[in-house]
Order: sequence, then C-alpha cells, then structure tokens
Amino acid sequence: LVPKQKANRDEREKEKEDKNEGFLHDIREETEKKIDALKIQHLIELEKVKDTFDVKLLEEKEKIMKDLEKVTTNTKNKANEKIAQLNKQIVLERGEMFAEQQKEGKHLEEEFRLKEDRLNKSLIQIEEREQAWEDDRADVLREVQRLKSEATQMVTILAMEYEEENLSEDKKRTLSQEVYSLQLVVEMRTGEV
Repeated sequence: LVPKQKANRDEREKEKEDKNEGFLHDIREETEKKIDALKIQHLIELEKVKDTFDVKLLEEKEKIMKDLEKVTTNTKNKANEKIAQLNKQIVLERGEMFAEQQKEGKHLEEEFRLKEDRLNKSLIQIEEREQAWEDDRADVLREVQRLKSEATQMVTILAMEYEEENLSEDKKRTLSQEVYSLQLVVEMRTGEV
C-alpha cells in the first residue's frame, strides 16, 4: 500500500502542480491581457490628455495673440495720439513763428520806410544845398567877372593916365592901392570858388 499511496500522493501532487501551473498560466495570461488593456487605456488617456493640452495650448496662444494685438493697438493709438498732439503743437508753433515773422517784417518795413524817408529828405537837402552852392558859385563867378572887368578898365585907365605922366605922386599911389585892393578882392573871390 505504501507505494501505491506514494504513487497516488505523487500523482495528486503532480495534479496539484499541474493545476497550479494552469492556474498561474491563466493568471499570467489574464494579467498580461489586463496590462495590455491598461497600456491601451493609458495610451488612449495619454492621447486625450495630449489633445486637451494641445487645445489648451492653442487657446492660450490665441489669448496671448489677442492680448498682444490689444497691447499693440493700444500702443499704436497712444503713439498716434502723441503724434497728433505733437503735430498740433508744431502747427501752433509755426503759426506763432509766422505771426512773429510777419510782425518783424512789418516792423522792418516800417523802419525801412522811415530810413528811406530820412534818406530822401537828406538827398533833397543835399540837392538844395548843392543848388544853393551852385547859385552862390555862379554869383561869385559873376562878381569875379565884374571885378576882373573893372580891374581891366582901371588898368586901362591907369595905363592911359601913366602915359599922360601928368599925375601926381599921390594920385599914382592912390591908383596903385586901388589896383592892389582890387587884385586882393579878385584873389579872395577866386579862392572862394
């Protein structure tokens, strides 16, 4: 009996082992299937998360682009306002400069007219003085001509009287003095001219 029991026992143990191995094999297969299913589910979940992340990333990009566009628009608007303000200031300053230049131009024109008037008056006065000087010169020349004529007549008379030689010494001296004074007058008048 003992060997039969032993054989039975060995057989039972072998059956148990086979049963255990079959059970382990089933568990292994089932576990591998579960792991494969979990891997697939994990990949699906990973794809979903990736898709969600991509969508959120895209939304964030769009939001940032819109914010950037708003900032750019606001900056452009502020810059345009500043440019418009500066242009108004430039126009105002140009207007003031133009008004100042016109005022200065009118002032210079008025000053020029006054100086021109003074110059014209001075020219008229100079012409009047020159005319008066010419008139005086003409008078002096006539006077000189008259005196020369008188002197010539006196010299002629003296020459005739000297020829007569009947003149007294006093009369000769008087005539000589008259001739001399006439010569002085003629020289002075000639010097004035």
